[in-house]
Amino acid sequence: MLSSDIAGSIILLTVLMGFSIYFSMTETSITAAGKGKLLALADENPHRKKGFLWLADNVAKAINVTLIGNNLVNIGASAVATSVAISLFGAAGPAVAVAIMTVLIVIFCEILPKNIAIARKETVLLLCLPFLRLFSFVLSPVIAFLQILLKLIGKLLGMDLVSFSALISREEIDHIVSEGSAAGALEEDERKMIHGVIAFEDTRVSEVMAPRTDMYAIEEDESAEESVRIFLESGHSRIPVYKEDIDDIVGILYAKDLLGPLSRGEQHLLIKNLMRKPLYVPETMKTDEALDMMKKSRKHLAIVVDEYGGTAGLVTLEDLIEEIVGDIQDEYDKETPEIRSAGEGCYLVQGQVNLEDLAEALNYPFDTVFEDVDTLAGMILEITGNFPSQGQTVCYGPWEIKVLEVQNHRILEAKMKFTGTTDEGLAD
Repeated sequence: MLSSDIAGSIILLTVLMGFSIYFSMTETSITAAGKGKLLALADENPHRKKGFLWLADNVAKAINVTLIGNNLVNIGASAVATSVAISLFGAAGPAVAVAIMTVLIVIFCEILPKNIAIARKETVLLLCLPFLRLFSFVLSPVIAFLQILLKLIGKLLGMDLVSFSALISREEIDHIVSEGSAAGALEEDERKMIHGVIAFEDTRVSEVMAPRTDMYAIEEDESAEESVRIFLESGHSRIPVYKEDIDDIVGILYAKDLLGPLSRGEQHLLIKNLMRKPLYVPETMKTDEALDMMKKSRKHLAIVVDEYGGTAGLVTLEDLIEEIVGDIQDEYDKETPEIRSAGEGCYLVQGQVNLEDLAEALNYPFDTVFEDVDTLAGMILEITGNFPSQGQTVCYGPWEIKVLEVQNHRILEAKMKFTGTTDEGLAD
């Protein structure tokens, strides 16, 4: 029969192992949840909101509490177990205690509770949070000393050992989305949309705008009839108005502003009296900033200007939104897909297609190789070093690129064929 001292030691050992399980589960549930999830739990559980907000603001402190507490109880449990083993097995007691405690602590106090915490992090947090704040108060002197010590060591090492952010980075989100798409948890359209949101603030207006060569514009002294013709030809509801040339955009003419007077039979309409003040954005502006500016000014169209003040092109709300949701076409759009399959390994590609889109569609890193150009046309010019003629073929890596259509020194369309060879330069 066990003595009362041994029985008491076993009870104490059981309690210490229980605390070890608690600290292991708490630590893992905090790191697995992340700050974003903690803030979400605060909204979902109003009665625990203060506790979750405290935890979200003190993640580093909470993890230090669990680490200190876990080590203290594990050391205490090992000491108690050794004492019990010596009482029962004599000189062999320490060896027996090490063997048994290693199995108990590693499996039942570390691996098992941590896996449970990963699988049920929300439930574990709800159960463990009240006690965590209590332990944080009890161990506050130790935590304060540890913070000072970490700051001193961090200064010596040249790094921040105190601040801790559990918020997930954009790169991690992008990777998670890609993994989710590969596993079938996300549809391809959903993956592209999330990727578009992540990449949105890194995209510049120059990458999404319609270049000046594709712009429809009207001179301010033109007649109303000519304006109607341009509206019908372009299919647009807003047309830039210039004074002397397209580098001098002075306004934007709205179709609805023109149709009202025409429907009332008004004659001799002056475009400059109907146009509205234009919004200008630099071509280097980020798309998220341009979207915010257009929303605040309540403009659906902005004139993009280059570093010299000339007109580089125009950008619309639709252009910006398409960066997230993909191409938007209405019943009047007659857009040809930028990249079309033309048989095995062959593609018909429009000259203005963005290299990032081309790289994604053809699974080849054009965008990382040609960093100074944005479009397929620019890439071809970079390869040839001159304006190619219609029908001319160039090679880059395993791709054979044939220029199909050129107009006014603009490459409108090309045919790309995967050959598998790695020749570069002019093919004919």
